Amino acid sequence: MPEEDENGDGGGVADCGDAAHQFIEVAPLYDLLMTGVPYDDWVAYLKQLLNTRNAHPKRVLDLACGTGNVSALLAQEGYAVTGVDIAPQMIAEAKRKAERDSLKIEYFVQDAAELDLHGLLFDLCISLFDSLNYITEPHRLAMAIRRVAQHLQPGGLFIFDINSEFALKNRFFDQDNLAHPEEKLTYDWDSSYSAKTRLCRVDMKFWYREESGEKRAFNEVHMQYAYREDEVKKMLADAGFDEITVYQAYTLRAPGRNADRLFFVSRKKNGC
Repeated sequence: MPEEDENGDGGGVADCGDAAHQFIEVAPLYDLLMTGVPYDDWVAYLKQLLNTRNAHPKRVLDLACGTGNVSALLAQEGYAVTGVDIAPQMIAEAKRKAERDSLKIEYFVQDAAELDLHGLLFDLCISLFDSLNYITEPHRLAMAIRRVAQHLQPGGLFIFDINSEFALKNRFFDQDNLAHPEEKLTYDWDSSYSAKTRLCRVDMKFWYREESGEKRAFNEVHMQYAYREDEVKKMLADAGFDEITVYQAYTLRAPGRNADRLFFVSRKKNGC
């Protein structure tokens, strides 16, 4: 989320249906919205997680890559990176930036639950910034995890984070920067959570100051599903992953009951 240096909002959308209509008007402004997110720190933590497995991947799939900020950082370090996102507007921005910076990154518009990269295999798949919470139907998250497994080499790693039920229930999405009207992009987000459906709805209002000085207002509605640790671990195991470890975000500790973000590290079984 913009105001929390470590807790970035969803890097992109990895679901079908309504999720395909999110990150539309905000897509060309996404990097402006995410100015305060320390992408370098996220990549450093990713490397820390890789070190716990003594892993040295070369080919990386960035699932729900958004505008490609992490993809770009990894490519600059020499990884062969492929980025996928369901939002065409986000991929358009990612491609534009890669071309501007002369980065060789392949980008595709695809739904994670129907991922098909025509036989490409990776050593590592990542999905960051609570992107998988945007898959609001559990059976489709299970499908996405199976599709990831099919795109990993045996022994390949899948590393991703999710917002916890604690975070969504306690309205961690509620925020604004209205106290700073001088900002080019101002926003006001208000969330609501249903314990029955485990869905969090975030009503997002944005105001963007055009070069002419006029302000353009637009709204987006984002939905996230509150997945629980045990059910995600079962999805991973059912898809052929083992050595599943869950961490409290940005640490190497097991999550506490009030953890707002969980990181999962799992390995595709050899022979699968």
